[in-house]
Amino acid sequence: MAKRFVTPDYGATMGNGERVTIDVTNSISAGLDHNEGLIAHVRKWMDGLGYTRILDFGAGALRHAIPLLEAGFEVTVVEYKRAFERPRAKEALAIAEEYDGFSALVWPHDFMRSRVRYDVALLVYVLQVIPVKKDREVVLGEIAKRFDRNGPRRLYYASRYGEARSLSADRKHKDGWVRGRGDHGRSFYTEWKADDTNRMFAKFGYERAGTYQGASQGFIYDHRPGLL
Repeated sequence: MAKRFVTPDYGATMGNGERVTIDVTNSISAGLDHNEGLIAHVRKWMDGLGYTRILDFGAGALRHAIPLLEAGFEVTVVEYKRAFERPRAKEALAIAEEYDGFSALVWPHDFMRSRVRYDVALLVYVLQVIPVKKDREVVLGEIAKRFDRNGPRRLYYASRYGEARSLSADRKHKDGWVRGRGDHGRSFYTEWKADDTNRMFAKFGYERAGTYQGASQGFIYDHRPGLL
């Protein structure tokens, strides 16, 4: 399975016939602040129940991991090696490593080998930048396997919506669009209506449990609720 993710690069043919390479790590928004609505909801909900272990999948420049570490949670971040090597991520990793509750796993190999289990997962602006449907499904399935069966098995999801209307058909690729220019600046974007997102998650045992403020699609899913 890990062979699917040997590199963050994906070949693509745009609507105008041009062949390009998409680097999914180009989608990292290194300069953005953390989503305050997400952090506030996670803190309040987890503190109230006494849970501590968070998986931040596709953590980028650790903009959500660091405030959660500061709040006292144990946080494991997962990213491609190339993403961890970007300047902003290197700076964030140096800060995060000062916290006892921090760990980092390189995707896919370190994560696939890890036996650590988590109470809550973050999946923030990740699925919609992956160009291949099967790869998105693998991510959802692998996260589900790493929930502690005795924990809440909750996933916080974020995606954008409404940006597709401004994207050109010349840049269409599969179910999304290629963004950026140049040999090393391409990324991918797609979006789904809320009902379509719910159906995608339901295939892997996730049930919509609520929303939070701060994202156009800030959804909360519980994995196989009722099994505790």
